[in-house]
Amino acid sequence: MAKKKSKKHVSTPEIKTKEVPRRSVLPGAETSDERICWRFCHVDHEGPWGFGHVDGETLCWLMGRLGQFETMKINEIFNNSDYPGKHYEVESIPTSEALGRLTELQLGDMTKISCLRLQGEPRLYGFLLGNVFHVVWWDPKHEVWPSKLKHT
Repeated sequence: MAKKKSKKHVSTPEIKTKEVPRRSVLPGAETSDERICWRFCHVDHEGPWGFGHVDGETLCWLMGRLGQFETMKINEIFNNSDYPGKHYEVESIPTSEALGRLTELQLGDMTKISCLRLQGEPRLYGFLLGNVFHVVWWDPKHEVWPSKLKHT
């Protein structure tokens, strides 16, 4: 009888593919330096337009509204000195209480203040540096810079 030959096991070499590292990229990240974003380190908590007076429901609404603004580029928001965004000279603020409050917050040396119209009356005030809006005040009754027109 003939001897049985044992089968040789040939192992196939592992083929290594070039792995491309996955980068986590948020949608819209490529234009994030052109779109508005927020800083809250200068928020007034105590004053008449401070965030210490904001209830939970209003705060949720406000965060949603800020999220909507984040889809816009700075030049879409602050366009031709018309709403939704406007810039004002700080020294021109008509409310003396607001000027005094800026001094108390050690922000009295700023030259321009920016305003975002969130709805009919509600406004958000702060300082715009590049594409970063440094939030200072929540003005739900349009008191910082009152309008002479009704319902604005």
